[in-house]
Amino acid sequence: MGRNALFGVVIFLLLILGVCGFFLWRYANLNLAETPTQHFGQEDVSTQVQTQNNSGWMGELASIDKKDYALSANEIFIEYNKPKVQKSQITAYELIIDKNDIYSIFCLMQTLKNTFVDFTVIKDGVKSQIFLNTQDSKLLQNIILELKNYDIHSSVREVKL
Repeated sequence: MGRNALFGVVIFLLLILGVCGFFLWRYANLNLAETPTQHFGQEDVSTQVQTQNNSGWMGELASIDKKDYALSANEIFIEYNKPKVQKSQITAYELIIDKNDIYSIFCLMQTLKNTFVDFTVIKDGVKSQIFLNTQDSKLLQNIILELKNYDIHSSVREVKL
C-alpha cells in the first residue's frame, strides 16, 4: 500500500514537472515569432550652429576646432617638499613574570590597578606580555616588590615603541 502511494506521488510530481516545462518552453518560444518590421526613411536632420564673434574668452573657447585625437592620460607633476620629522620613540617597560597562571595574573592586575600605572596585558596562549607606560623607576621597583609578596618573581626590561 505504501509503495503504491509512493509511486503515485512520484508520478504525479513528474506529471506536474512536465506540464510546467511545456509551458515554460512555449513561453520562451513565444517571443521568437518574427514580428513585422518597418524601415523608416532616414530624414535629414540638420542642426544649425550659430557662432558669435565674442571678444571674450568664451568666444575664443567656442571657436576652438575639435581635435581628432585625445590624450589617454593627463600627467600632473606635483613636488611637495615636506620637512622630514623624526618620530619620537616612546619608551615603555615590559614586565617579565615567572608565573602565568590565573592566580598570578589576578594578583598582577590588582597590583597594577592599585599603583595607578598605565599598563597593557597581551595574552598569547601560554605566554603573557605586560607593558607599563611609566618613566618612574621608583614605581617600577615598588611593583616588583609588591609582586614578591605574592611569590611572583618579576623583572623589568626597557622597550622602545
